[in-house]
Amino acid sequence: MSKSVRGFFAFLLVVQLVIPYPVFAAAAGKFTSVIGKVTLTRAGVAYKPVVNSQVQVKDLIVTGDKSSATMLFSDDSTIRIQQNSKMEIKEFMIKGKTRKSIFSMMLGRLTANVSKFIGGDNTFEVHSPTAVCGVRGTGFEFVVAMVGTQLSTTVTCTAGALSVSALSATGAVIATTTIVAGQTAVISATGITVSAVGAGATGAGAATTTGTATTTGTAATTTTTVTTATGTGTVTTGAAAGAGTAAGTTAAAGVATGTVAAAAVGAAVVTAVVVQSTSGTTTTTHHH
Repeated sequence: MSKSVRGFFAFLLVVQLVIPYPVFAAAAGKFTSVIGKVTLTRAGVAYKPVVNSQVQVKDLIVTGDKSSATMLFSDDSTIRIQQNSKMEIKEFMIKGKTRKSIFSMMLGRLTANVSKFIGGDNTFEVHSPTAVCGVRGTGFEFVVAMVGTQLSTTVTCTAGALSVSALSATGAVIATTTIVAGQTAVISATGITVSAVGAGATGAGAATTTGTATTTGTAATTTTTVTTATGTGTVTTGAAAGAGTAAGTTAAAGVATGTVAAAAVGAAVVTAVVVQSTSGTTTTTHHH
């Protein structure tokens, strides 16, 4: 090996020791579209990415007005962030039969098409200050925005299914549910609201369901407190389970106590809200 070649490798080794690791990290993916004002910050240094620029773990991508960025990752998943968005790639690793991908969306709108990962350990999550969205192979939209004075996350499933969890102000999980294609979950520090066009209904009508769980012991209680039906629809009532307290008030359909299962006739829109207040141990479920 010539002196010049040895000198080059020695210089490269020194540079790798001096410059922070993320600059030399393996690429998690690449940009396939960069429109408008897009900034990539890596190891404290801001860059202007272009098409085919690498995307690495710990990268922070920020878009300005009328701007967007689309990324293709090494597992063939795609993520597009719209204008006025801020996202960090927290983790991205594929090794053998294991995939672990975690993205943090601080603000803005993200759309994703996640490739299926079969036969191994799989984590593909998008986090926000109020929510965690877990997917295996699906399409979804993830929006983080201020609603009044509260930060809220809205997740819409466009294909497959998603697990969504609500986080308290301290980061603790306070509610978890699953949504499927056509459903939207609004997630805040107080719970989850799920809405969707009703499947298999006939006629015309709409129903709204709000649930509150209250327990004074260790038994599990599921209660639904308000059901409002509009148009032509029917409402079925059940009974509360566990050692909790349940109360239902139904407008335009009588008074019910217990768990209310709403089935509207026609292209119905069904909304379920889960809110937890516990003195003891509470298990909360909701019904569509």
